[in-house]
Amino acid sequence: MSDKKGKQVLRFGIHDGAGHRAATWNLWTKTGTGKSDVYLLCRELIGTIKTSFHESGQWQNAFSPPTFEEYVKGAIPKLKDRFLEKWHRPPEIAPGTTLALRIVTPWSAVRTPVKEGRFKGVKWLLNAPEPKATEIAILFTKPAIQVTDWPGKRGMGTSFVGSLPLENGETVWAVYRFREMPDFSSLSKGTGWFFKGKSEEDLKNLKEGELLSGLIFGEEPDGSRTIYDCGVEVQTDEK
Repeated sequence: MSDKKGKQVLRFGIHDGAGHRAATWNLWTKTGTGKSDVYLLCRELIGTIKTSFHESGQWQNAFSPPTFEEYVKGAIPKLKDRFLEKWHRPPEIAPGTTLALRIVTPWSAVRTPVKEGRFKGVKWLLNAPEPKATEIAILFTKPAIQVTDWPGKRGMGTSFVGSLPLENGETVWAVYRFREMPDFSSLSKGTGWFFKGKSEEDLKNLKEGELLSGLIFGEEPDGSRTIYDCGVEVQTDEK
């Protein structure tokens, strides 16, 4: 899909068919610039965090400059600048094919009521059956690679979301499949931080029925990255 700002855009999300959804996403590239940079963002975060796949091979997850200055700087000690992570384009998983990133959404995270008027052009993917998760893979293929239908259709059993041709002749693809639920049981307990102006009191004062979601950023052994879209259950210490 093209928009008026010279972008080629894929919009997609997961829906349960009964009025509930998970996060929705934009994957896009600008046209007419002579560059083949690709960007991914969670639409619900309104541009505060963006994943950038630069043609140079320098890739990153980063807060937008205004978000970092207003909400993050000084509030999260380990973040000295707006970049959550930088990495190099990983090795190819097959000749001419690079797996860039996965978005993994457990079936239980598809729980936000769908509101009208915000989802024009979104391609809805049906939620995974309980107790599985949906894995959306973002892949790049080089110009010389002949792809029949889409990457992973036969070998991985993927289904097609969409693709964007890039100015350097490469193609970026979004495909999906159902998989086993991610196992977080081995993760160590971390330390949480609040943005500027926020505190534990904001969690305690959530309205009845108000739902929270969170994104978890992970690194895979093959050099790709994963974003886990998860529901958040709030537990506060009440004395």
